[in-house]
Amino acid sequence: MLALHYDPLSTAAQILAEARQFDRQYARPLRPLVPHANDPDPQRRAAWLCWTGFLHSLTGARPEVPIAYCTEAIALADLVGLDDMRAFAECCLTHVYVVAGKLEEALQTGERALAFFAARGNIWWACRTLWGLSMACNAIGEWERSLGYCRRGLEHGQEVNDLRLKVVGLWRTGSTHILRGDAETGVRYCDQALALSPIPFDAATARALKGFGLAKAGKTEEGIALLEGVAAWLDQQQLPYTRSVVGLDLAESYLRHGARARACTVAETVRSASHELGYRHLEGWAERLLGECAGPEAPTIAAAHLTRAAEILETAGARNELAKTLVAQAALKTAAGDSPGARGLLERALTTFDALGTLDGPDRARTLLAELAG
Repeated sequence: MLALHYDPLSTAAQILAEARQFDRQYARPLRPLVPHANDPDPQRRAAWLCWTGFLHSLTGARPEVPIAYCTEAIALADLVGLDDMRAFAECCLTHVYVVAGKLEEALQTGERALAFFAARGNIWWACRTLWGLSMACNAIGEWERSLGYCRRGLEHGQEVNDLRLKVVGLWRTGSTHILRGDAETGVRYCDQALALSPIPFDAATARALKGFGLAKAGKTEEGIALLEGVAAWLDQQQLPYTRSVVGLDLAESYLRHGARARACTVAETVRSASHELGYRHLEGWAERLLGECAGPEAPTIAAAHLTRAAEILETAGARNELAKTLVAQAALKTAAGDSPGARGLLERALTTFDALGTLDGPDRARTLLAELAG
């Protein structure tokens, strides 16, 4: 089974090049695949469709492209009874849906794939599915659920003593804690991942997450230095989604450091790329940062960015990031003297933060409410 035994340490560029070569030699003459379900090796074709779809999502194609590949793989798998290929395609779709900002679809699809892999003891693909589910939960703000997925993945890695499964389980756990607002715990998990001497991609990811955690913990200079180093490394890779995420972490860290101009430059770069590539959740996050960069000094520009952010994030179901946007809108209304409008937004944001269990988001909201009461 080509897809289920592919070397996980190969680079995305290498695998994509092989997928393109397979496309030229075998797959293209067989399309559309469904009418040719009796042709030789449908499992190989389904595997190629899954891998190509997944890797296109990593290397810069708009989500519609990988979604089409994975959907075609599912249709072929259903037609000829390849249950493992259907699960593999749904695992890939879980990750692609996160990239596309289709967060509820990611959870539903990932749960189906996870049930299949777990029932058959397929630890590697269960872990990959758990990672996608954790990503979706983090984008929504469902921290406890995300930590549960991370815990299961880490336990699988420890069970089989697989270095990469352990490393990814650690840095993904750290990521969830950092995003939730427990930066110190998150940084400790990142350090544990780095202590295992991971492969370059995982080492870069763990350093970036540690940098963001340090910035959130108040060590902005140290955190920014780590993030800038990882961003420079990613500039040499073909991973625009990962580069965009790190860019947003860097922009937010610049903003915490008071480097508003640099934050604005990075956030605008990510916003433009995310809009072009269809990274809806990231586009909304970038719009929120641009609104905060503009601030009360440019209220019209700030309001436009924050309105756009709220529209995108609400559609995506990114509840925690939407709550942050509401707080930023409330700050604008407070500066403009609209206390009732600000209070309503802050109360909505606090309701969301409390429901999700976000640790750092409520602080700013409560501070603003106290200022309004005073």
